[in-house]
Amino acid sequence: MRKVAEVFPSSTVLCGPSATVAATLGALDGRRDVHFAAHGHHEPGNFLFSRLDLADGPLMAYDIHQLDAVPAHVVLSSCDIGRNVVRTGNEMLGFTAALLYSGTSTVIAGVRRVPDDLSLQVMSMYHQMRALDVRPVAALAAATENGPPVPLVCFGCG
Repeated sequence: MRKVAEVFPSSTVLCGPSATVAATLGALDGRRDVHFAAHGHHEPGNFLFSRLDLADGPLMAYDIHQLDAVPAHVVLSSCDIGRNVVRTGNEMLGFTAALLYSGTSTVIAGVRRVPDDLSLQVMSMYHQMRALDVRPVAALAAATENGPPVPLVCFGCG
């Protein structure tokens, strides 16, 4: 993950015991870009219980609503946390939906498990392109075009 953070010198990196729910929410609030490299779980029965595994417990989808200013661009690069359930009325539910409904404009997320080594390779290239102001959807397409299929999807305005 530090390799990805090197692209953005002003990054805040929370790893190991420092990656608590409170510290993460504090670091998220008001940020423009956020990248999570944590395992997550999609809960199809109740999207608000979809979560990311942090050092002291889960960051739940409903925790996002505590933020005063949600990040504009969020990357959820591993696991299947990008999966969604569509209910009557075409309402999308899941962790990604919680971010989008809270005001995040773009979410890059896995819809199936992504191997860590492949995720690191794709995300390194993705963030290098984003640092050059390439739009998220174009950066994701370029980062994944020459390798094996990667189940990452761009949600939102990309």
